Amino acid sequence: MPELPDLKSRLRAFAPRTVRAHRILAGPLRGRTIVTSLHDYPAAILGRTEQPLLAWFRKNVRPGETWLDVGAHYGYTAIALAELVGSAGRVYAFEPSLTTAGYLNRTRALNGLDQITVVPFGLSSPGDLRVVTSPMERGMANHSFGGAGSETIYLIGFDRIWPSFGRARINGVKIDVQGMELAVLEGMAETLADQSPKIVVEFHSGVDRDRILRVLKSAGYRQPAMALEPLPAENGAAYNDDRSYAFEPSLR
Repeated sequence: MPELPDLKSRLRAFAPRTVRAHRILAGPLRGRTIVTSLHDYPAAILGRTEQPLLAWFRKNVRPGETWLDVGAHYGYTAIALAELVGSAGRVYAFEPSLTTAGYLNRTRALNGLDQITVVPFGLSSPGDLRVVTSPMERGMANHSFGGAGSETIYLIGFDRIWPSFGRARINGVKIDVQGMELAVLEGMAETLADQSPKIVVEFHSGVDRDRILRVLKSAGYRQPAMALEPLPAENGAAYNDDRSYAFEPSLR
């Protein structure tokens, strides 16, 4: 007999797909507004998502800093970062889906968070701009499992695009890119080695952990990383799927 879908998937199938402004009902971002749908991101509306990550932000993000939100989606973590850096800081929210980036920009405006800059590009391996067709799932370009639809997205290496933003000093980077972690880190390796920002990465299925660790070691980052959600290793793996890990530069 085929395995029944989990409860979350079954409930999502009946949830409204209309994207509109929702008040966040609970959690650290309670009272803020996010433009999404109950089908795509119910946990954000309920305020029940990313709790370990937001707790790590509260310990590591300072007023006036500059942070990158790579894979910003509908903007839940971008809101959290913007609150912490304040009006004197900057948050660059990279979201490759042009549709989702538009909703994220509405979220930014509705919350009056002018410190967020929405960048409608995906970050990838070193090099110039590339145009690709990506599977989409719940407003995300999903490179790890595919999705029900597809969208044209634009990819570029961070080290190539960052000079266009003035080469501001970067204090921290959050990466959640559904299977593109290695490419993103390879594309920003020069900046990481030069500026040594804090990094938090969510790992996804099929991503080569060893290559990621080599890139980060070459850029001067200590290992092992700190797990934001400490759990026993699954199947002997040091870095588990769908878990976030914080990397600190060796000289910090």
